Amino acid sequence: MIKKFIYALLRFSIVPLAVLLFLETGIAVRKKELLTEYRLEKVFRNSGNANQWVAQVNHPRKVLLLGSSSVKYGLSCSLLNKLSNDSLAFINLAADARDPVETYFILKQIDLTHVKTVFMGIDPWIFTKNYYRNRNPYLYLDLGILSAARYSLEHDPKLFPNRYKCLIGSQLSSPAVAGKTNQPIPADFGSASLTKKPVNFNDPVFKKFELGKYGWSGLQFEYLQKIVRLCESRHITFTAFYPPKRSDFIADYNTYCKEIHTSFLEKLKEAGFTSPITCSFSSMQPGGDSLFADAYHLNRKGQEIYTKIFFRLIND
Repeated sequence: MIKKFIYALLRFSIVPLAVLLFLETGIAVRKKELLTEYRLEKVFRNSGNANQWVAQVNHPRKVLLLGSSSVKYGLSCSLLNKLSNDSLAFINLAADARDPVETYFILKQIDLTHVKTVFMGIDPWIFTKNYYRNRNPYLYLDLGILSAARYSLEHDPKLFPNRYKCLIGSQLSSPAVAGKTNQPIPADFGSASLTKKPVNFNDPVFKKFELGKYGWSGLQFEYLQKIVRLCESRHITFTAFYPPKRSDFIADYNTYCKEIHTSFLEKLKEAGFTSPITCSFSSMQPGGDSLFADAYHLNRKGQEIYTKIFFRLIND
């Protein structure tokens, strides 16, 4: 009876195992080709649709703010515009967990006419594979089979179905959907503010990286440099900066993440990124901890104060 059960189990499992082996072999053999700009451009072909409103900002000197949530909630475009006496039009295209890969394709898909300057906030953990669960699932193809298995257990149980769906979808052609050209300009030109009570005190920063398990994402460093080259080709000044962090975050980072930060800087260099990053990672503080909604997001009052500091910095 037991032998029959084992035989039946093997008979029914051999087909899915064979399919799994076939798909994983295809990913391993074709990984480099699957992650080329040509392929990724198809994946992110509609990323710029929600940002077509940039063309509606009628100003001869536009300034783009790029990055993740620390930039989205950290700077007020309306206040920056007021501080500049409306000689500049600041536009915030940052978003929660937004990475250089998606940012690059957004820039390629929107109208960059009259954009003179780009400021991009740099948060090192955004450059890790650990953050792939916050990305387009196509990037799961960048994980090796063992890392993918571990990641599915620890973070995303739907990783493998999404991984194979993306693999199969990469062989199909889908036309880009044109974004609406008459989109209204959002409040505060894309910036937003937080009013929640402070949270995440003394949360270990190294947990954001998980480099020992998954490593850095080479794609993020590569596409950061692509953003720089795109700006150069359009005669747009590019400047990178570190957004502010709460004191407990800075203390933890300085104590436990020195090797991580050194590795981060080495990866930037390997990718050809030589642009200076404004301020040291741990020095930029707009004031006390009461100005933060959590360890790395300013609240509304903090946003107001930091925006004024930022404006002074970029004009020094």
